[in-house]
Amino acid sequence: MNFDFIREALPQVLAAVPVTLEMAVLATIAGWILGILMAVARRNKIPVLSQLCAAFVSFIRGVPMVILLYVSYYALPMIIYSATGIDATSVPAIWYAIAALTLDQAAYSSEVFRAALNSVNRGQLEAAWSVGMTTWQAMRRIVFPQALAVALPNLSGLFVGIIKGTSLAYYVGVYEITATANLLATPGLNFIEAYVITTLIYELISFICNRLFRSAEIRLGRFRPKTAA
Repeated sequence: MNFDFIREALPQVLAAVPVTLEMAVLATIAGWILGILMAVARRNKIPVLSQLCAAFVSFIRGVPMVILLYVSYYALPMIIYSATGIDATSVPAIWYAIAALTLDQAAYSSEVFRAALNSVNRGQLEAAWSVGMTTWQAMRRIVFPQALAVALPNLSGLFVGIIKGTSLAYYVGVYEITATANLLATPGLNFIEAYVITTLIYELISFICNRLFRSAEIRLGRFRPKTAA
């Protein structure tokens, strides 16, 4: 074990942490928004849209993340150019990686949100209508808080998973934690040391995220529906 390499490489690998977190956070926010919209569409059985969402979820869940990254990075610019004439090849690779991660997060989170919404008794929505609430008010004040309390444990797992998924972004030229460690290890073949560094960093990030989500779960516990285990 080359501890001198670890000491010298650690600060440079840590400098790539913001890139990893940027991809994970942006993809999660966008993915969860899309996931909620798809979950609502499927829960309400909106004609055509519900079937399209179900097909999207099935397709994305069956495609490996690395394939999504390649399609996003290589095919998406061609599609944009064919449709609009805009040359998108100058767009930084990180945005194509975020797009691929967003699609993956949207597909998985939509199932989590759909199950969470279904766990809330529909009678509560009908009761809200009976006292004059609009559907949006009832969803925002009654249904969504309870559904979020149910969904949060699974959402925390998805977020930690997407942090680990960002390690594949180096396939399309994004220098996040894994890519930076590999780049530093190549000249002296210090790959074992590099992977020890990345393992420790990913474990620390995952630990902090799990603690934050656990704290949020405790705070939202009072909203958890009685019918949910």
